[in-house]
Amino acid sequence: MLHFGFEYTQMNQVLTTEVVILGILFCPLAAIMAFLITYEGYLRGQNPDNKLALKTALQTAFVTLAVFAVIIVATAFILARVIVR
Repeated sequence: MLHFGFEYTQMNQVLTTEVVILGILFCPLAAIMAFLITYEGYLRGQNPDNKLALKTALQTAFVTLAVFAVIIVATAFILARVIVR
């Protein structure tokens, strides 16, 4: 493995911190995009009900946020435990 003058624990902290920062930036962005796509799709559908479209779009946004958060945590775990040893 490459060392770059860091101790392995420092590399774990740096990689984990970078992954968490990327997650904090991109999880909400993914949720917003999922909300907008779902909301527009429901409004353009056969039954353009605003309440149903809003409810479904919010549910989709929360699920997207949760899935991306789990992916970020798993990635940080894999980087910290498996790759950097």
